[in-house]
Amino acid sequence: MLKKILIALGALVIVLLIAPAILPSKMKIVRSIEIQGSPAIVHTYLADLNQYPKWNPFSEDDPGSTNQITGNGIGSSLAWKGEKTGEGKMTITQLQPNQLVQLKLEFYTPMAGEAIIEWITDAIDANKTRMTWTMDEDMRYFHRYFGLFMDGMIGKTFERGLGNLKKQIEKS
Repeated sequence: MLKKILIALGALVIVLLIAPAILPSKMKIVRSIEIQGSPAIVHTYLADLNQYPKWNPFSEDDPGSTNQITGNGIGSSLAWKGEKTGEGKMTITQLQPNQLVQLKLEFYTPMAGEAIIEWITDAIDANKTRMTWTMDEDMRYFHRYFGLFMDGMIGKTFERGLGNLKKQIEKS
């Protein structure tokens, strides 16, 4: 009986060590919303990290978290620290007027990692914009297990954030 338990345990360990090799090494989360406002208005709001705390869905889950914003435009950053949100920093790496804000996302705690965020604005018409929030991350070997659940977890938070952004812009 002990031999069967050890064989089963050994097989489980082997499966857990090999499974990440067949899991996706990249994770992409994509969510969109339509906003009553021109792409210029939406883009201006997104390109200013001082506006982000007003619609940041992650802060809602961690009201004691703090933000430190530095700079304007490309190179500007927002560093955060919180009990639930951990610690990290996002930095604007690319701006394309009325089209794109790209950010490098660095996670320090609870798990180190990096991702690329894009906030994309597309004109539906002169006063309506489709805003898309994407997150791309290369998953390290054992983190690939987390990739199986990230879209469901982070995607819902992105949806809440997009709803917050829509309310902020449409009430202005």
